[in-house]
Amino acid sequence: MDAVRILGAMLSQRAARNGGRGAVLGQVLNGVAEAHDARMHQQQHRDPRFDHSRHPPLERMVRDSVSRYHHGGGQLYPPGSQWVNQHRPAKPPTVRGVPRPRHDDHDDHRHGSGLGYNQRAELLTLAMIMAAQADGKLDAAEQDNIVQQLQPLDRAESDFLRREFGRRHDVHDFVHNVPVGMEYEVYQVSLMAMHLDTKREADYLRSLAECLRIEPQVCNQIHQRVGAPTLY
Repeated sequence: MDAVRILGAMLSQRAARNGGRGAVLGQVLNGVAEAHDARMHQQQHRDPRFDHSRHPPLERMVRDSVSRYHHGGGQLYPPGSQWVNQHRPAKPPTVRGVPRPRHDDHDDHRHGSGLGYNQRAELLTLAMIMAAQADGKLDAAEQDNIVQQLQPLDRAESDFLRREFGRRHDVHDFVHNVPVGMEYEVYQVSLMAMHLDTKREADYLRSLAECLRIEPQVCNQIHQRVGAPTLY
């Protein structure tokens, strides 16, 4: 199962569905989200887990996951398609039988969580699924609709999504499996998966932030970075 490609599918689908988060994903894909980092970096109170130096690993994973999904036949919202087309090689390689590219092991080694690319992608996908469940409207029909919109996926990938959509996830159990160094990534992709226009979604994010030990001021900084309403 290619969890990185599933993550790209989820990011693209939720961004297209949730309007405002689509602009955020477009920023990440185009590498301009760093413009917000200087403002965050100047804040007097900063949690080192969310320092701007930790943003690039997440943004590399987002770009890679969206690109892999698109090249596998997945449909993206317009900013995503534009980014992929801008970064497509001028002359597609003609060599046949080349193994599938592997992710950079050096990047995996440098990541503070100690997890590899696919493990991180699976954890972030679960975070997005939980965020999608937060408003209480994710019934069986909506689950089928989301999985259908994420195609093409192979059987294992579709089964994984249906299984996890059908489970009732407990935020405390989930956070117990989040390693130190992935708190920022888990919270940001959860936020990107939401439109954040209901009390249930806001309550879920507050609970997630508390479980991840993210202080209110830092939480607001993350929201400001992605242009979302603040919680505190």
